[in-house]
Amino acid sequence: MHITRSLVLVGALLAAGAAQAQTANDCPQLPAGTATQWEVQQGPSFVFCRAVERDTARQAFAVTIGREATFKPRRTDRVGNRVSIDGNQTYWHAPQNDLSTGTLVRETLLELPSGDYAHIIVRANDETQLTRALQEVEGLHFSGIRLGSK
Repeated sequence: MHITRSLVLVGALLAAGAAQAQTANDCPQLPAGTATQWEVQQGPSFVFCRAVERDTARQAFAVTIGREATFKPRRTDRVGNRVSIDGNQTYWHAPQNDLSTGTLVRETLLELPSGDYAHIIVRANDETQLTRALQEVEGLHFSGIRLGSK
């Protein structure tokens, strides 16, 4: 009985490790030397990747990869110059709404080579956090990112 329970526990741990490895591949590759790690949540037609700072557990930014574009960039919300994220030219947008009062918010949308979309959102308390998070996002690599069974 004890051996059977141990085997079940080992099997569950191996399955959890395999699932974690699989979800890590669903998120873009973080830049080398980053202070963040991914927390991943799978949905039916999307994957939500939260980049969480290791030392503070604060969310630096998030990436939602899905088959549909959930963010509709508006030219009037553009801020700054064009930037490149993994070879994709884009602009950051600073949407104005009541939910972002006191928080610096930047969003952008990328169309990936797979045909999926990546909605990237950064929320920061100050300019230093914002600058650090935007630099990290601009170092992401999306190569090979594709939602399952297209």
